[in-house]
Amino acid sequence: MKILIKNTKLLSMTDSKIEEKDILIKDGKIEKISDNIEENDVKIIDGTKTLTMPGLINCHTHVGMSLFRNFADDEDLQTWLNEKIWPLEDKLTKEDVYIASMLSILEMIKTGTTTFADMYYLEDETIKAIKETGIRAQISRGLTDLADDGLDELKENVELFNKYNDLYMIDIGFGPHAIYTTNSKFLQKCSDTAKELNAPMHIHLAETKVENDDAIEKYNMTPTEFMEKNHIFDQRTIAAHGVYLTDNDLKILANHDVSVIHCPSSNLKLGSGFLDVTRLKNNGVNVALGTDSSASNNHLSMFKEMNMTSLVSKIHNPKNLNAYEVLEMATVNGAKALGLEDRIGTIEEGKDADIIIIDIDNINHTPNNNLISSLCYSTYESDVRDVIINGKLVYENRKFNGIDVDEIIKRASEDFEKLKER
Repeated sequence: MKILIKNTKLLSMTDSKIEEKDILIKDGKIEKISDNIEENDVKIIDGTKTLTMPGLINCHTHVGMSLFRNFADDEDLQTWLNEKIWPLEDKLTKEDVYIASMLSILEMIKTGTTTFADMYYLEDETIKAIKETGIRAQISRGLTDLADDGLDELKENVELFNKYNDLYMIDIGFGPHAIYTTNSKFLQKCSDTAKELNAPMHIHLAETKVENDDAIEKYNMTPTEFMEKNHIFDQRTIAAHGVYLTDNDLKILANHDVSVIHCPSSNLKLGSGFLDVTRLKNNGVNVALGTDSSASNNHLSMFKEMNMTSLVSKIHNPKNLNAYEVLEMATVNGAKALGLEDRIGTIEEGKDADIIIIDIDNINHTPNNNLISSLCYSTYESDVRDVIINGKLVYENRKFNGIDVDEIIKRASEDFEKLKER
């Protein structure tokens, strides 16, 4: 299907200019960006009083956890994991993870996310949901050596790679969970396996002060130094959180082109701390955005995450992170983090058509003094009107095409009640 977006304000994210343009989409690609495009046999989307921008990229999620939303709030990370989440996760079934993944993906799409990076288990079920919804993703099996030296989990990750990598807009990575759930031998095995397959890494890194203090006491190294020693950074790596990073850590991350994924809502909610994004940027570290799970965040909205990112950064200096820099983190930087910058992250001719259209004809965008600022500070998730992923209109006039949302909501509620009874 060919799609022609007419008369929209275009923010391409190649720079901060906003211009009124038409956009022609054909065979999943952005074919033409120009004025007054005329085309036959095309679906026309009226872009009057809208702003069109690249789809948002959520670089750290656990979408199979959405059944735990609002279940275990107001705890620190270790209590939350050990006493609340992990005992319940042990009872999850494939059906639970499928329904949770559907719920999460629908929430992400309707709030403007077109690509996400996930770390969890039973990922076949998440991939089933990905194929049904049409979203783009990087999937990693979460890996620990807490049982059977982690070899069964690593085998599952390899099977995922062999089965799904490069299919259905899916890339497969490897997900060694964190320094406190893996040892040197296992991390090196993960690294060797990822190198053999030329697969990326997805890890948690320096999320809490306890994590850092324990690593220094046990290994006389920071978590970042420990991961480098065990060759995790030899492959393209996204490292979630990065709240506690030394100057030497920043040099290591910059030298290895590791992207830190900032998750401000989750960090604040779990009391993990504040990440000074400007400090990382000044040291040459690519920083993208993630929501974390809807269990530790309670929402999967990248617009809320952008707003939080800017506000949290200003505790150090009100000039830190202007609105355009935050938008870059949610688009351009996210594409770079996932190795997809040649395909997504900006709206340019020849790139994949991952596009969101935002209604700006409303109270919260009036007056249109500065639409860049508006996107970061004034836009609500409900302002997302249309979502196009790989040239397919998956969300049109605030409705999903071909998906029974009410049925997913019903099944998710029923599944969680059954889960609690197991």
